[in-house]
Amino acid sequence: MGVYMLILAVMDMYIGEAYFWDGIGYEWRTSYPCQIAGFISLLSTQSSVFLLTLLSVDRFIAIQFPFSRKRLGIKSSRISVAIVWAMALILSVTSLLLTQLELGAYGLSDVCVGLPLIRKFSSVYSEIDAYTFSRFGQTTLNYLASGTASTWQFSIAIFLGVNLISFLVVLFCYAAIFVRVRLSREAVGQKNKIASEVKMALKMFFIVGTDLFCWMPIITMGILVQTDVITLSSNVYAWLVVFVLPINSSLNPFIYTIVERVTK
Repeated sequence: MGVYMLILAVMDMYIGEAYFWDGIGYEWRTSYPCQIAGFISLLSTQSSVFLLTLLSVDRFIAIQFPFSRKRLGIKSSRISVAIVWAMALILSVTSLLLTQLELGAYGLSDVCVGLPLIRKFSSVYSEIDAYTFSRFGQTTLNYLASGTASTWQFSIAIFLGVNLISFLVVLFCYAAIFVRVRLSREAVGQKNKIASEVKMALKMFFIVGTDLFCWMPIITMGILVQTDVITLSSNVYAWLVVFVLPINSSLNPFIYTIVERVTK
């Protein structure tokens, strides 16, 4: 995510005011640097989502079945993490290849992330501007659209499909964990057994909670936008991508450190 933000910062300094005055906006959104930035951003966000899902399921199994040996060990953890990164890499490469079929898919916004938070115009047509013609006798055309259509289907499937399912799994796991912890307080024989697992669950709760705080508003707004219930401005889109998602990645290392010291 840091590399993604660095690319945006460098290109912003390089393009500057020419983005608007010289009309370079479209060239930037369809350029290779923009596609690379979108690739890196998707790799970062999806690996984070998949890793959190994996960690939540592992904590769920450890606390729900404290005496079971069916949990992640050192070897299985390495294999699982490798699979997670492979899945995120495959999705990122697939998205990059699909942009060759649907040019400008990463260019849905100036920050090169194809979040499904906007809809594209459909059935665009032109008509003569009656006011200009009657007032000045000049013929000018206005370009209008009869409606809107959903944006990139791949983006909708990933951000509103896969990620929503992942976070629903995470919510279920932690809801079950807290129910288990509450009931286990009455079981003297198991109280000490799961004490260390409960501490680990509390650590993960803070980490997962920040991800949910960042992602669930985006998923919710994405669903509302694609169902044509609300419309988001380009400014809101940019703030969500440049501020909300990166700040989550920036906070995670500090959360790991702080929670580790507090729960010792």
